[in-house]
Amino acid sequence: MAHEITPWKQTDCALSLKIDMLSRRETFSREINKECGGGGGLNANYRTVEAVAMAASELGHIGLFYGVDFVFKTAGTHEFSLDFRNPSSMERARRAIENQKPGATR
Repeated sequence: MAHEITPWKQTDCALSLKIDMLSRRETFSREINKECGGGGGLNANYRTVEAVAMAASELGHIGLFYGVDFVFKTAGTHEFSLDFRNPSSMERARRAIENQKPGATR
């Protein structure tokens, strides 16, 4: 089922996060490009992917789980959005992410 029609999702429970709040990685991998060459369908923006992964990891640490409490919504050049089950989950996530340092791990 597409997450856009997930029955648990409340409207207006999206949180947009700045990618540079979470990741300092380059948008591409020099190592992979050197080893395998550039291009290809899976040549994703590594910085965005890392920021989403860092956010999901941090939210898991505070008891919010992907596919249960939130899902990935969309990404742009400088930010990405997550949809949340309800406003309280969204607010917990916002507070946790605001306290996260770029590139930090637990």
